[in-house]
Amino acid sequence: MQHKLKNWLYRHFKDNFLVYFTIIVFLIIGIIIGAVSIRILDSDQKGQVISFFNSFFKLISNDEVDSFLLLKESILNNLKTIFLIWITGIIIIGIPIIPIIILLRGFAIGFTVGFLVNEFGIKGLLFALFSILPQNLFVIPGIISISSIGMVNSLNNIRRKRLQSTYNHKLTNFINYSVIIFIFSIIIMIGSLVEAYITPIFMRLITDYIY
Repeated sequence: MQHKLKNWLYRHFKDNFLVYFTIIVFLIIGIIIGAVSIRILDSDQKGQVISFFNSFFKLISNDEVDSFLLLKESILNNLKTIFLIWITGIIIIGIPIIPIIILLRGFAIGFTVGFLVNEFGIKGLLFALFSILPQNLFVIPGIISISSIGMVNSLNNIRRKRLQSTYNHKLTNFINYSVIIFIFSIIIMIGSLVEAYITPIFMRLITDYIY
């Protein structure tokens, strides 16, 4: 079973390399745009963001983070993204929509990291690494995989319409698509667990140094 899964994953990545590459490029572009966009913030906007981070640092240092609440919010946010990718991947609009979702995800990461580094220097970089990297070691690969699978399914749906596939064939493809999305979603949920219960530990350690 494990050998078959490895073979399937290898063939899947090989056959759809261009789609994965495209998704990764959109993620990188989003990160770059997010990091650069901090330069267009005026002093009032920067002050508001700095105030938010200072309040957040205090919250972390005082050990007032509710891990269970954080877990629920993380799962809910990730499920919204997963559902949006899944539903748009069923229909043709997944082809333009999914890259935009990835672009926005990258923008959020790039803006957060860029702002922390720009305003807090090496301390901000350390905080970004310890607060963003741990969960994204799971979330980003999962999101990239789900996005790529959604894109591939959208492209395949165009081909199936031209070939006029039977209802049973369409149903089988839909089930297979949904199961694969679910499997990769588990990786993202692991990231949510890391964000709720492991990342805050790192954040407290680095916050004592920053704040």
